[in-house]
Amino acid sequence: MVVDAEAGSAESASVSPRRPSRTRAGTEGRILTAVLELLRAHGPRRVTVEAVAALSGVAKTTIYRRYANRDELLEAALHSQVVEPCVPDGLCVYDRVKWTLELIRAALASDMGMGSVSAILTDQDPDFTESFREIINARSKVVGDVLRAAVESGAVREDLDIDTAVSMLVGSYLGAYLRHGKVDATWADEVVHIMCPELEPDSVGPPSGPAPGPVPA
Repeated sequence: MVVDAEAGSAESASVSPRRPSRTRAGTEGRILTAVLELLRAHGPRRVTVEAVAALSGVAKTTIYRRYANRDELLEAALHSQVVEPCVPDGLCVYDRVKWTLELIRAALASDMGMGSVSAILTDQDPDFTESFREIINARSKVVGDVLRAAVESGAVREDLDIDTAVSMLVGSYLGAYLRHGKVDATWADEVVHIMCPELEPDSVGPPSGPAPGPVPA
């Protein structure tokens, strides 16, 4: 019986250190998710430790053990969104361009939200503005790379100004939202059709790969 008790104690000791790790990961996720939800809906001014605690269900004391203040909360949440996604393999040029447009939709609609966009337009928080631009530019780089490859392949006219084209694509999303209060699901198709009609699948043959999957967060 003594041996069994010792074995049980050893087993408990080997398992217990893992629990805090899982708890920390779950708590961190709830905190950052709450910060991003507040940003999407209201912009950076509404991100406070009190608001994050109320939305996440995580105690303020727990939040303060991880972050000294709201600025650190914002920095961590924004850093989690700075990604440069890889375009899926096997897509035709049309679908590659369309997939990159969905990056723009995701960044402006779901990842950062129009609350953040409004804060940028009014420059409510210069540090936040700079961080937001870093996120948008990371995704814009992917869009630019796809357009550049399309130019090099001859699918798009060779004198295309890549930087201006990317700005127009971002602007088309904001324009549709400002005019209608929403952006239709057909937005990406319509933009590619207007900007690069020669890329239409009917004119270049059927897509050579699968349809674009969900855009990574």
